[in-house]
Amino acid sequence: MFKSNKTLGIIFVVLALVTALVFLTDTGKKERTFRKDLVAIDTAKVNEIIIYPKSQNGKEVKLVKESDGWKVVLENGKKAPVLKNKVKGMFSQLLAVKPNRLVAREKDKWPAYEVDSTATRVVVMEGGKKTLDLVIGRFNFKQPRSMSTYVRLFNDTDVYEVDGFLSMSFNRGANDFRDNVVINGNYKKWNRLIFDYPADSSFQMTKVKNRWTAGVEILDSAKTEQYLRKIAHINNSKFDDNINPEKLGEPVYTLTIEGEDGKNIIVSAYVDSSKSVVTSSQNPGTYFNDKKLVEKIFIGPGSLK
Repeated sequence: MFKSNKTLGIIFVVLALVTALVFLTDTGKKERTFRKDLVAIDTAKVNEIIIYPKSQNGKEVKLVKESDGWKVVLENGKKAPVLKNKVKGMFSQLLAVKPNRLVAREKDKWPAYEVDSTATRVVVMEGGKKTLDLVIGRFNFKQPRSMSTYVRLFNDTDVYEVDGFLSMSFNRGANDFRDNVVINGNYKKWNRLIFDYPADSSFQMTKVKNRWTAGVEILDSAKTEQYLRKIAHINNSKFDDNINPEKLGEPVYTLTIEGEDGKNIIVSAYVDSSKSVVTSSQNPGTYFNDKKLVEKIFIGPGSLK
């Protein structure tokens, strides 16, 4: 009886050890195959974001943080300002990346989720250290008004589903990140618009007791309101990076907008048979080549009567 109990005790201990070993092994596998976190970046330390967008066939788009803000590197090697809210939006989306479920572990499943070599890739640098290398695949409609995206870490085979539509922020070319503001202001606080035109065609619009006038004539309130609304928030994407400012000469048209805050907005147009270039004091160093933009901003007083 004693030997039998001893034998049973030994068997019980062995079984307990085997069970514990299996449990620990399974737990380790789960920890290795399902990550709780994919993104661990310190946005205050990030100084470079490199994107290889699917829409650009993987051609590199590089954003760098400089003393005066974020810049995007253009094809000609120059750097252009990036809109602050675009970088802020990218950080918000990256920090919100949390795995909902593991959808694949094998490399041969990558094409099904579009996380293979054709995907959009995002690399985040903090100083000289790479702190994120994320592959962004196809999106998926989870339910009405809800979308998810399939992602994986570049050096990992596992594919995860996360909330959000990441391609909207990252699958873009260099120009999509640029500051494209021409005019951005509150027209209700504008007091005077000065149009400097060739010859004797210049004129001014002045607000007097909430009525706009041009010289001694009172302008049509509805037409004037429509024009002011139209130019109060103008963006443009027809960038011209081949402009040499020294060869532009004097602007043909200039609009100076004076507001209550004393900060003037100056928009200049350089027009001839080959170009219609516009530049703004709100986006210095950026040039837009767009004839329709010139026609939208620089009007004659007769159009508001």
